Amino acid sequence: FSVAVVDCQLYNLANISNDARVRIINYVMGVKGVRARDLGVTINLISMIRSGKRRVTEDLLCRAMAYLSAEELAKLLGGLPEVEPATVNDIIRVVARARADPGFRDLLLSYLERYLGDYIRSVGRRWVVTEDDVEEYVKAMRLSGRGARTIRDRLHYIRRALADLNWVLSPEGIRDYLASVLSEEGSNVARHISTSLKSFLKNVLKPKDPALFSILYNSFTTIKSKPGSQPKLPTIDELKSIFEKIPSIEAKAYFLILAEAGLRPGEPFLATMDDVDFEHGLMRIGKITETKRAFVAFLQPKTIDWLKSQYLPRRESFISSIVKPITASGWVSDEDVERFKVRFLPFDQGRLRKEIKEAAKAVLGRDFELYELRKFFATWMISRGVPESIVNTLQGRAPPSEYRVLIEHYWSPRHEELRKWYLENAPCILC
Repeated sequence: FSVAVVDCQLYNLANISNDARVRIINYVMGVKGVRARDLGVTINLISMIRSGKRRVTEDLLCRAMAYLSAEELAKLLGGLPEVEPATVNDIIRVVARARADPGFRDLLLSYLERYLGDYIRSVGRRWVVTEDDVEEYVKAMRLSGRGARTIRDRLHYIRRALADLNWVLSPEGIRDYLASVLSEEGSNVARHISTSLKSFLKNVLKPKDPALFSILYNSFTTIKSKPGSQPKLPTIDELKSIFEKIPSIEAKAYFLILAEAGLRPGEPFLATMDDVDFEHGLMRIGKITETKRAFVAFLQPKTIDWLKSQYLPRRESFISSIVKPITASGWVSDEDVERFKVRFLPFDQGRLRKEIKEAAKAVLGRDFELYELRKFFATWMISRGVPESIVNTLQGRAPPSEYRVLIEHYWSPRHEELRKWYLENAPCILC
C-alpha cells in the first residue's frame, strides 16, 4: 500500500460520526491491506471498535485517513468532511506571526507549497506595474542612447497596454490582450505593442526579477503577421458544458458576462455595483483610453436572475468576511478598502481565468483563450443578421458620438434599440 493525499488536519473530524469512522477503519484494513499495528493499535482494540464496544478516537481516525485518497474518503462519507473553520482574522494572525518568527514562517511556507502550490505559483507569474516602473523604463532607454521619438512611441504603446491590462502583466493576460488587438486592429498595431512590451520587460523587470522576467517575456512572441490558422470557436453547447464544469460561482459569473456580452477579458473587472442596472440588464464599462471609451453592455434576463440569486449572495459573503479584518489590520488604506467594496467582481482575476481555462480544456480538449468568447459573441450576432454597427456598439468599438449618447443618458431610445437587438439575437448560456 502507499500513503495517499488526505491530510486529516485539514478537516473538522469532530463532525464525522463513529459509524463513519468505523467504515473508514474497515475499508483501510479490508481493502487497502492496512494492519492494526500500521495504525498504531492492537488487534484487540480493533475488535472492540468493530463490535461497538469502543469508539474510534480522532487520533486513530487521522492515521487511518492517511491511507485514503480524497476520492475514497468522499465515497465512504458521501462527500468530503467539513473543513476546519477559519476567519480572515486567523489569516492576519498567522501572517503577523510568520513575519516575526522565522521557524513558523518556514512551516507556513511548507504548508502553502504543499496545498496551494499551484495558486502561489500563478500569483508569482504576475507583475503589478507602477508609475515608477514606467519612469525607470524611460531612464533606461535614455541611458542606452535611444532617441526621443523612439522612446515616445514605445511609451505610447506601453501605457496603452498597461491601461487595457489594468497595470497587471501575466502570461494569460498578455496573450488574451494581444489576440484582442490583432483581431480588432490588425497586425501592425499588435506588432508595435508586442515589441514595446518586450522592451519594457527587458529593461525594467529583468534586473529586478529574472525568473518572472523569463516567464513573462517568453509567454508571447513579437507579432509580425497574422497567424495562419485559428482554433475553431466553441459552439453554444460546448460553452454550456464549460459553464457546468466551472467550480466557483464567481468564475461562472465572469464566464457568463464574457460569453453573453462579448466583452474584453479585463472589462468586467472595471465595473462597480453602481455600473450594473439589474432592471434593464445593463452594465456600464467605464474604460477611457485612446482607443476604448466608456460604453454599455447587456445581459440575458436569465443571467440577471442567476446573478441576483447565486452570485450576489456569494459576493456579499466574500466582502463581509474580508473587509472588517483587513481594515482592522491597518495594512490597507481606507480608500483602497472602499474601492474594493464597490467592485462588481472583487475576486482575483487570475484565479477566475484559471478555473475557466481548466474547465474549457476538459470540454474542448485544447488550450482555450478567454478572448475566444468575444469572437464567439461577434460571430454569433453577425450570423443572425445583426448589423455590424450594432455589434461594434455592443462590444465597445463604436465611434465617439455613440459613446456620448450611451453614457450621457441614463436610459434613451438608443439604449432601448440596442437592448432589443441584444435580447432577440444574443447567445444565452442558461437558456
